[in-house]
Amino acid sequence: MLNVFQERHLPTAAYPLRGFAHFLHHPQRHAGPIGLSILKVFGTSALAIIPLYKYGYDIQRDVISILYRGLITDSPHISSILVAVTSSILFFLETSAITLQLGSHFVGSVRERLFDSVLKERKGMPGDNKVQVSEQVGGSGVTLNQHHFLSPMNLMILSAEVDESWSIYLLKPAIFVMTLPLNLVPVLGPLCFISIQALFTGGSAHRRYFQLYNWSPAQRQRRVETYFWQYERFGIVSSALEMIPFVGYVFMYTNQIG
Repeated sequence: MLNVFQERHLPTAAYPLRGFAHFLHHPQRHAGPIGLSILKVFGTSALAIIPLYKYGYDIQRDVISILYRGLITDSPHISSILVAVTSSILFFLETSAITLQLGSHFVGSVRERLFDSVLKERKGMPGDNKVQVSEQVGGSGVTLNQHHFLSPMNLMILSAEVDESWSIYLLKPAIFVMTLPLNLVPVLGPLCFISIQALFTGGSAHRRYFQLYNWSPAQRQRRVETYFWQYERFGIVSSALEMIPFVGYVFMYTNQIG
């Protein structure tokens, strides 16, 4: 099964799983840094997750219960099931978001080092005997497309910036909070929520690569515009895996390998 993910040509959505397969094939190489990093994330996240569960979960469940009982008046049993499922999903999503946000501050450059190690393994680092890839964007007078600030395309382009600006740094948690109520809608709501989060995950997938090869903002924008849907499919699978309780901590790193 693992050999399937070692094939050269796979659908874009399979690369997060390929990263996990690579980790299983080389545990001695990656397990140490990932394990130590996860312990740091657990320690810092507990400071936020425990109060969230103690003080926020019951309030959240009561609000959802009132909402569903108003919408579903003829079937209390179904309403109670939906309340339990929705409350659990919301709590897991919130804890995942907290973990990811804190992890980005306290974990350090572990994910970048993982990316670099795989790139070295594939002889893709700058200076290797390999053609350096650059995106052709035209001369100095080229006019790039202008996108609305909150458009999906622009959110992904901002996420591909090498150094995160304050706008995208604040925008990611803000959009997470604003779109969190989508999960109140059964089935379609969580799918839409994950698709929105995938814009940031997919956009940042090659950020380290762009940094190593000194790609300009114009080059990064053209790459994202050309391969938007490939990055989005990668981001959807990566975001969904990272939201799995507990196991998602590992996928935070193996997705970077992918």
